Amino acid sequence: MTNIYEDKINSLRNKIKIFVISVISFCRKIPRDDVNRVFIGQLLRSSTSIGANYEEATESESNKDTIHKFAIVKKEAKESKYWLELIKECVDCDRNKIDGLIDESGQLIRIFSSLIQKRKI
Repeated sequence: MTNIYEDKINSLRNKIKIFVISVISFCRKIPRDDVNRVFIGQLLRSSTSIGANYEEATESESNKDTIHKFAIVKKEAKESKYWLELIKECVDCDRNKIDGLIDESGQLIRIFSSLIQKRKI
């Protein structure tokens, strides 16, 4: 039997995983050239880092460490949003898909901003 805390962890874990998998799928469809390779590499690094750092945060040894890991997750989500916005402006790609990913990265930023504030109280 899971408790509410575990349910929230798993729900957020799934949200992040779906975002990362969607980014990976999106990146596979971007035409390859010298500029796009940079965009793709940067976006893949920042987006996959969201999940990795969230996993670390769920095993933190102190509240301070959790806040630190959540701050990294938030920074990586902001970086992912930045790369998505650049790709939107510079690459011929599926506008609906990229708008959804930009929105999703914004949601993650807001979620982790809130979690950080709640932990600081």
